[in-house]
Amino acid sequence: MVARLVRKRTGSFELQVQDLLLRISAPEEYSEECRAAALSAWEQLQSFSLQHPDFRSSKTPVEVPETAPAIVREMAAAASAAGVGPAYCTTGAVCEHVGRFLATMVGEVVVSTGGDYFVRSKKKMKLALYQGATTGGLSVVVDPKRGTRGVFTSVGRIRLPSQSVDGLAVLASTTIMADAAAAATMAILSRPNSFRAALAFLRKLDGVQGAVVVQGKRVGVAGAVELAA
Repeated sequence: MVARLVRKRTGSFELQVQDLLLRISAPEEYSEECRAAALSAWEQLQSFSLQHPDFRSSKTPVEVPETAPAIVREMAAAASAAGVGPAYCTTGAVCEHVGRFLATMVGEVVVSTGGDYFVRSKKKMKLALYQGATTGGLSVVVDPKRGTRGVFTSVGRIRLPSQSVDGLAVLASTTIMADAAAAATMAILSRPNSFRAALAFLRKLDGVQGAVVVQGKRVGVAGAVELAA
């Protein structure tokens, strides 16, 4: 496994781990520790997946042994709650793992990759979830006081099924849970006349504080979510 560190301005750096590019807002002095944490998470997941191929291939929940690494067990639990395969949480798991590590040493940290975010901040943050060609952009406001630490947003993702959903944001207790909920929501939205069913699903899912779904001209909100232009 090879990781490449790209330093930027003070308090911010990027970390390449396989096909994931992590953007980290934290003191640059922790860059090497972050690299080790990211590689540790990635290697644990790859090692377990080689021994249990269904962990990375199944589109439905799978059971994992109690002896599995903690990151594997948490992915399996979140995926099971949402009714999807644990591999949908891979990106969020690495992001969460690095974010938790940094949070033990610094008061404020943001770790992101693609559309996933681990957020520990004293201030509100605005994250884009949709950019319309004619209607302009739409963002979701992340308020840490509500217990949100993990966020999934659809902006910047190349695998988003555009025919079923145009924009999606999920605010959750962890990035792992946000990923699992988002995967299940997109599966629901792929069915005809499923807009309300998707929102109802999100409202009932433990660990999800709120979500926003954009489908065509419709914008649906589940939970307490603040939107911004």
